[in-house]
This record gives sequence, structure tokens and C-alpha cells, in this order.
Amino acid sequence: MVFEPSYLKKEEVIDLLTKLTEEEFSRARERSLTPLKSTVFFRGEGSYVYDVKGNRYLDMTAQAWTLNHGYVNSDIMYTVYEQMHYLTHVRYGYPTIPRIKLINALSELFNFEKVSLNNEGGGMAVEAAMKLSMVNRPGKDIFIVTYRGYHGASLATIAASNPMPSVIRFEGFGVEHFKRVPYPYCYRCPFNKRFGECDFECLTPVENLIKYDNNNNIAAMIIEPMQGPGGQIPSPPGYLERLRSILHENDILLIFDEAQTAFGRIGKWSASEYYNVKPDMMTLTKALGGGFPVGALLAGGDLSGFTEGEEHTTFGSDPVLFAAALASIEVTKRMKLPERAERMGNYIMKRLLEMKDRHRLIGDVRGAGLFIGIELVRENKKPATEETEYILQSAFEKGVIFDVSMPQIMKDEFTFRNVLKIKPPLIITEEEADRALQVLEECIGEVESGI
Repeated sequence: MVFEPSYLKKEEVIDLLTKLTEEEFSRARERSLTPLKSTVFFRGEGSYVYDVKGNRYLDMTAQAWTLNHGYVNSDIMYTVYEQMHYLTHVRYGYPTIPRIKLINALSELFNFEKVSLNNEGGGMAVEAAMKLSMVNRPGKDIFIVTYRGYHGASLATIAASNPMPSVIRFEGFGVEHFKRVPYPYCYRCPFNKRFGECDFECLTPVENLIKYDNNNNIAAMIIEPMQGPGGQIPSPPGYLERLRSILHENDILLIFDEAQTAFGRIGKWSASEYYNVKPDMMTLTKALGGGFPVGALLAGGDLSGFTEGEEHTTFGSDPVLFAAALASIEVTKRMKLPERAERMGNYIMKRLLEMKDRHRLIGDVRGAGLFIGIELVRENKKPATEETEYILQSAFEKGVIFDVSMPQIMKDEFTFRNVLKIKPPLIITEEEADRALQVLEECIGEVESGI
């Protein structure tokens, strides 16, 4: 079958997708309930994205760490094109070939016996994990989460995430169901310890919460093995293993939110593999769909599953999205993207550590693979928020896109945007990395010279 429009002319379709007037954009910005940035992206290729004016940008964010294969990967696009010849939608209860194959692929890839898929992403997968926890721990509805954690933008996952009143003007629903504990943020250890010389004092609040403050109603703990929006903070070696032991001793499930860490970004297929710690459940999204919205919950075989009415959505069995995810996984394997991310991450990290020695503004460089954070500080580790914002804008004007995390949560819960993220497509070359780091150092130099 060859697609040919029946009621639209081909030229109309092309114009619909490629033509934009200033008036259209202005009206849309006025009408959109969410703010729209002033730059309109039009097309992408490899590690680059182009705006409607023809400007080219080297993307060090992979658009929310999603485009591991780069923009418009030909294998993924061709797979989607072929699937659209057969079927584009069925309701959730009906299986399709892509759904069946994706369930099996994820189960075998990550060594989990049970899989639930969705058409939205990580927030829905985390909510599914919460529901499955309550199914398997009847009568228990409390979840341990971490400060600076982020798990989605639904009302439930906002409640599970760290409060950010400077960013979100309302609380999530059910905040009483979440108990917060510190994350192991070694650069700013709340216990004034140094890793290697401590005894994981950051786990004491978890133990105390379980022992004294729960009425035996904790179902699970949800944690990012490496915190993303909260500061690009990898948990230190040994932490997750001890955490799992504490939880399992008390019949509490462990859930890894691997939205940002899975599918090769950290040099391994998952943080579970990286740390050699298997949770009871794992949530996945972002790079899973190769640029298409797909989420997944993986669970161990000892957990009972959902009834048909407990976990479904109208578009939750979309065969086009699942076909994209199948191609994404296969391309990741054949391109050996985890190995590439580890190699390029080491290359960039070495350059950044050398840069740190030259610039007082760089307080810490941390990460794994192409999951890297650069914390920018003033004297006494004071977050360099304004300087970071300047660097973001200056780099963008020079044709390089960076983004930031917000790690420092004070007593008034104010957030500071002072951690630059290095999370490009995993196909980035040394030449592209050199260009991005050159621009970054130029911008840091501008800040330090008072420009």
C-alpha cells in the first residue's frame, strides 16, 4: 500500500506541516494555556535541530534526554511508516503484534517477568507502579520518596515529587500518602560527611521512618537511582544495595524510576545493571519510544498483576508507538549505544574535569555515561543561579542547547537552577562534543570576566 491523500492535496499537506506565519505563531502564543518559547523548531538531523528561520543548534539535551538515536532516526521512522500500513489504533484490551513483541522484548531485556505498557510516559508508569504496590500490599498506601525527587506532572506524581512552589503553584493530590527522606547528595551532604568516610547516614531517616512513623502501612519506596531534575545526582556505590536490604527486611517494595537512566544513557542498559541492584519494579519512558510517547512498568514474577479495569486508557494499546519502541530497542543494540555512551561520557568528563581546574565557577562535575551534571557555584558553594541562566542563553545564541536541573532545596523550598546538564543524543561525535564544550567554556569565561 502506498499512502495517497483522498481529500487533501499533497501540497496542502506539505504546507500544513512546513509553513508558518508570524501571525499564526502570535495567535497560538496568546491562546496556549502553557507558555511557548520564542524559537520554533522545524526539523532535525543527527545531533542537530533547525528552527523555522534556518538556524542550526547542537542539541546537548536530546530533547528531554529522549532522542538517544538522534533526530529522525531512519530505522525508527521506517518501522513506524510500515506499521501505519496495517493498523493505527485498537482499544486497550485487544493485543496487537507490536504490543506482544514489546512486552516480550522488555521482559527479556531487563529480566522482569511482568510488563504493563502505556501511551504517555513515565508519570503514568509511576502511577501504575503505585497501584500495583497497593494491589500487592493490601491496606498499605504510604510511599517513601526523596527530597528533590521528580516522578511526573499528574496530580498524584506531583505529590510524589519534591514540592517546588517557585515552579508549580499548587500541591498534588494525596500528599499525605508520601513520606520524604534525604537523597544521597554527596556534594552537599546534609550530614556533613564525605563519601568513603561515612556509614550511609543518609539511610538513617529511612530506617527511622519505617520504625517510628508509619503505622506499618508503607507499601513501597519510589526512587530515581540517579536523580535527574533534582540535580543530576548519581547515588553513591553501595547505597541502593543497603536501601533494598532495609526495605525488604520490612516487606516494603522498591521501585526504580528509570525514566532518564535506561536504554544506554549511563553506559549500561539501566541503573539496575549499573549498580547491580534489582528492584521489585522499574518504570521506563523517554528513550524507550525513540521520540514517540511510550511508558512501561516492569515487575517481578512474585507480584500479582492488574485486572482489566485497573490499568487501561483509550489509546494505551497504540501499535504505532509500540512499533517505534521495538525499533528503538533494536537500533540501540545494533548501534551499541550503551558502549558508545560510556566512551563519549568518559571523553566529555575528562574535558570537564580539566575545565573545572581552570574555572572557579565549576563546583562539581558528576555523572555516568552521557548523564552528566555541572554544578555552578559562587563562594561557599552558593548556587550560581543567575550565572547559569546567562550561560544557557549565551550558549543558545551561539548555537548550542543546554538545560538545567534544580538541586538546592532550602527550608523555604525555593529551587535554584544552577546545574547544567550534558545529556546529548548518544550518537554525538567527538567533534560535536568539542564544539559544545568550547562554547560552554567561552560562556563560563564571559561570566567570570564580568561580561
